[in-house]
Amino acid sequence: MLAKRYTGKKLVDNIFTTSKKAKQAIKKYGKENVINATIGSLYDEDEKFAIYNVVEKVYRNLPSEDLYAYSTNVIGEDDYLDEVIKALFFDDYKEELKDLLYIASVATTGGTGAISNTIKNYMDTEDKVLLPNWMWGTYKNIVIENGGKIETYQLFDENGNFNFEDFRSKVLELAKTQKNVVLILNEPSHNPTGFRMTYEEWVNLMAFFKSIKDTNLIVIRDVAYFEYDDRSEEETKSLRKLLIGLPKNVLFMYAFSLSKSLSIYGMRIGAQIAVSSSEEVIQEFKDAISFSCRTTWSNVPKGGMKLFETIMKNPELKTEFLKEKQAYIDLLKERADIFLNEAKEVNLDILPYKSGFFVTIPIGETVDKVIEDLESQNIFVIKFDKGIRIGICSVPKRKIVGLAKKIKEAIEKSK
Repeated sequence: MLAKRYTGKKLVDNIFTTSKKAKQAIKKYGKENVINATIGSLYDEDEKFAIYNVVEKVYRNLPSEDLYAYSTNVIGEDDYLDEVIKALFFDDYKEELKDLLYIASVATTGGTGAISNTIKNYMDTEDKVLLPNWMWGTYKNIVIENGGKIETYQLFDENGNFNFEDFRSKVLELAKTQKNVVLILNEPSHNPTGFRMTYEEWVNLMAFFKSIKDTNLIVIRDVAYFEYDDRSEEETKSLRKLLIGLPKNVLFMYAFSLSKSLSIYGMRIGAQIAVSSSEEVIQEFKDAISFSCRTTWSNVPKGGMKLFETIMKNPELKTEFLKEKQAYIDLLKERADIFLNEAKEVNLDILPYKSGFFVTIPIGETVDKVIEDLESQNIFVIKFDKGIRIGICSVPKRKIVGLAKKIKEAIEKSK
C-alpha cells in the first residue's frame, strides 16, 4: 500500500535499542553497577539530566500566551531569528559583515529539521550527498528519505588530521555529474568523535570552495555542539571572515540546535542559518524554506524561541547562563581528560578528540564481540560502524575512571 518511494524503508536505530538495554540493566543491578555511555544528552555528576537553572527560571515565568500560542511567523519569531545568528557570529556581525554577506535564519524543529530542510530543498532526486565516513547515522536516513544517495569521504588522514585530499577528490567527482553538490561538515565537537578542524585546515578548505566555478556547492555545517567547544572568540571571528568573498554558487547552511545549547531536547527547537554573497540566493532560500516549514511542521513551538531570545537579550540572564554553561564545558573537559589520559596509559587507540560530548574508539571487524563483552560487564556503548562511541556527556567522572582499561581488555580478548 505504501507509495513506491517509501517501499522498503524501515528505521533501525541502535542508539535507542542499546539505551533501553542499559536501562533494563540499571533496573536489575542498580545504577552504581552499570555504566551507561549510550546517552547523547548532558548529565551531571549525579547522573541526572542537566537542567540550566536560568533556563528553568525563565521558562517558568514566560507569559502563558508565549507557551501555548502559535508563533507569529511560519519561519519563527523575529528576535529569535536574530539571536541565533548572533550566537553563531557574535553581536557585531551586522557591522562586520555589512554589504559583504547576506545572512538569513529560519526556525526549525531542532538541528535535525535544519538538515532535513536543507537536503529536501537543495538535493535533486537521485543525487549523491557527501557525508563523512564517521557520522551521525540519521544523516543517511534524511538523504534516503528525500530520494538521494550517499557518498562518503574519509574524515581523517593517516595523521589524524582532516583528510582534505579525499574530501576534495570526492567533491570534484560529484561535481562532474551533478548541478548541486550537497555536503555535510559536522564541526566543531563532531559527533561521534569530538573532532575539530584547525584554522589552517579551514583556510585551505575555503580556498577550495571558492575555486569551484561550474557547480553549486551547498555546505551544511552541523554546529549542534559548537557551544561546548573551547575554540576562542578570536579564532571564531577569524573563521567568520573566511566566508567573505564566497562566489554566488557556494551557499553555507548552518544547522543550529537548542537541544544542546539550552539542554531543552524535548522542545524541538533549532534553526537554519543561510550565508551567501548573493542577495538573490538568500531570497530564494527564504521563499523555499518557508514553504517547506509550513507544509512539514507548520511552525515550531513559540515558547522555546521566546525562552532563548529572553535569555540572550537580557545581559544579566545571559551572563548567568554563560556561567552555568562554562561549568558544564569544564566538566566535559575533566571527563575527557580522565578517559584520554587513561587510554594513553593502556595504548587504547581513539579517534582525534578536541571537544564535545563523545569519544570514539575504532575497533574493526571484532566490534560486535567487544560490545558483547562490555555488555556482559554492564558497560553499554553505542556501535558506530566498526567502532564504539562513549558518551562522556552523561557518564560521571567516577565511572570513567578505569573504563579505558576495560575497553582495551575487551578488544584484546576479541582478537
